Amino acid sequence: MKKMILAIAMVLGASSAHAFTSPTWACSLNFNGAAKGLKVLVGEYKFSGKGNLLCATPTGQVADYPVNVTMDAAPLSPQVSFGYMKLAGQAVEFSLLNLQPEDVLGTYYVAQGQAAVAGGVGVIAATKVGLPQLAIQVSLQFARGLGVNLGLNKMHIELAQ
Repeated sequence: MKKMILAIAMVLGASSAHAFTSPTWACSLNFNGAAKGLKVLVGEYKFSGKGNLLCATPTGQVADYPVNVTMDAAPLSPQVSFGYMKLAGQAVEFSLLNLQPEDVLGTYYVAQGQAAVAGGVGVIAATKVGLPQLAIQVSLQFARGLGVNLGLNKMHIELAQ
């Protein structure tokens, strides 16, 4: 019951705090998570993590949200991935024609590459297109572990609960 009341309070508090409207948002997403699996065109390789989405407008409005970030591809898709990596990253996003910062949440199509042998780096380029919005995101990550991930994917950004 406490969890339900807390969830309702968070939703009501979030909806009253989101009186933001602007046609342009610049956002940054920092995140930490882990990716693991085995996939060479067929298989499974997934990323799951938590982060913080901070958005601002040219007029100075600011919104800050805790988020969950997940990535998964279809079982048959253009991707070569194997291993286990812990990733910490920072992404920059520019979003046009979104009136509220919550509009940057959702599903993105991603081209990505990461590699690590004890330590390594990664890069993501993502886009979200929906009428009438356009969002473009570029990310740099630092990786620990052993693995390689190269391919096309879907990324989901949603509010953390």
